[in-house]
This record gives sequence, structure tokens and C-alpha cells, in this order.
Amino acid sequence: MLARTFFRLCALEALRPSPLLAAGGPWPTLAGPYVSDSRIDPFDDNLTSDERRALIAVYTEGTRLGKIAQAGPLLHKADVDLVFEISIVGNAAADGSTPDPQFYVTDGQTEAMLDSLEAQIYEVLHFAPSGALFRQMGKGMAESWHSEPHRSGEEDVRLARRKVTALFRLKETYLDPAPATAPADLARLPATLQPIAQALDGSTYLADLVLSVARVATAMPTRVNLNTVGLTASPQPAVSAPVKGTANNLQG
Repeated sequence: MLARTFFRLCALEALRPSPLLAAGGPWPTLAGPYVSDSRIDPFDDNLTSDERRALIAVYTEGTRLGKIAQAGPLLHKADVDLVFEISIVGNAAADGSTPDPQFYVTDGQTEAMLDSLEAQIYEVLHFAPSGALFRQMGKGMAESWHSEPHRSGEEDVRLARRKVTALFRLKETYLDPAPATAPADLARLPATLQPIAQALDGSTYLADLVLSVARVATAMPTRVNLNTVGLTASPQPAVSAPVKGTANNLQG
């Protein structure tokens, strides 16, 4: 589903707006520029001993399609699980060793940071100006919003990490049934995704990813224009038949 890819990229753009990458902020969330696509990107470890840094990783996971009509064009209603892994990291050094960036064991301060970060994600996606493109992809508010904590393996230690799963309904996307000419690059995308793709050009990463997706997207065969239609008619011999009256078809 191409819509799923573009939905995730729009969420990434909402939380880490491309124009702010060069300007250095102000950022819409506590994570600042540390918002990554489908993984936690490497980050610098120049943190002071008591500094805490927020991170966001954006994923798309479960997707469901349901047929809308029983006849006519085959369209689906779609919903997708948009997942945010949020965490607080910092440097920890034991016995004077080299500091090692790692996830915090949660405490009151980190819990408050996570609460604030989650609230910021919700507000940005639903209301903030940087989420306008994201809202063009979805149908209104999140259908559900679920947040659960992470724990560390066998020790069952509560870490300053959460997985937030938001269920969104997506707008329908469909291909041009028969383009006049063979489409190329972004024109290969469904018509509803093309303006989204063009708007995701603020960073090299997004522009390159969108273009690579478009170039391998499915495109329908081009249509054959029928410039003229010929009609041949030839006279046929007349056929006469007597009309017989019956009691059932006589009137008055």
C-alpha cells in the first residue's frame, strides 16, 4: 500500500518539519530533530552526565482493507496502525568508565517527559500547522490511541520507553484507469498521492525516497484513442407479414 508509506512520511514531516532542519528549530516536540523513520537513527553522545534526550521513531504496522462497493469500481476503505516509539536516553558511566548512551530506567522526571512528548505528538498530528499534510492523508481524528510501556527483558525493569499505537482511517487512493501517455516519476503515483509527493520535497531524504517509490509504482496501460468510428449499413429485403386480429387485441 503506497498510501501507508506516504502516511508515515507525512507523520515524520509533521514531527520534524524539513524547513526547520536548516534553521535548527523551533521544533514542535521535545525530541527536536531526533525523529527517525522506521528505526532509531544514530545520534551523537555528547551528553552531559545529567542531560536527557527524547527520541521518536515512526513506524507503520498493521493495515486492514475492506471492500466498499459490491459492484462497480473496486475501492477499499483502509485503516493503518501508526506507531511511535518514544524514549528518553542519557549517558551512564559505571566506575569512571566511558559514558555509554542508553535508555533511562524511568523515574518521575522521565515519566513527565514521556507524557509531554506523547501529548505533543497527538497535538501536532491533529491540530498543529506542521501536521496539515498529514491530515490530508487521513480521515479525521485517530480512531484509537493506545500507549504501553517497555520493560527490559528478564529483569522486568521499567524503562523510559513507550510504544504508542494510533489507528487512523486513510482516504481512498486509486490509479488512473487508462492514462493518455505512459506516466513517469511522480506521475506514476495515484492521483490523490501526487500532490502529497510533490509537497514532500523539503529534505533530500524525503525527496529521494518518494521518487524511488514512484518509479516502481504500478501504472495502468495507456489508452488507445479512437479518433473515428466507422459504420457500414446495407439495405435488407423487406419482410411483410399479415396482421391477424384476435379477440385479445381488438379494441373498441
